[in-house]
Amino acid sequence: MEQLYDAAAAAGILVMEADLPRGEEGRYYESHRCIVLNAGMTASKTISAFAHELGHASLRHGHALDARVHSRQERQADEYAARLLIDGAEFEETERLYSSDTDTLAYHLCVTPKLIRVWKELTQRGHERIS
Repeated sequence: MEQLYDAAAAAGILVMEADLPRGEEGRYYESHRCIVLNAGMTASKTISAFAHELGHASLRHGHALDARVHSRQERQADEYAARLLIDGAEFEETERLYSSDTDTLAYHLCVTPKLIRVWKELTQRGHERIS
């Protein structure tokens, strides 16, 4: 989590927690360079949402009104988060020790199952982790 706060601070992004509507996990406000995370989430949801919103910030995503643009931005932010949070060697070791089951991997790597699925898709396409 400290790595995420450091990355946000280095980019000049303010991070705060608040109660978000409709069960949203996080929001990024480009105009204010601010990430808001839903208060009271589990560690894995908080970490995953934080990294996802950092993806929006790093990719300079603004509010998208077009559904296709919004969908593409969400996918890009998920991929950014998966690359940022999941180390390939640690993933392989966890898979070897426990299981290739998505929920099991998510639990042991402290990310959401969604990011495990995204990671698996990225590795199948041959992408590498962000340095």
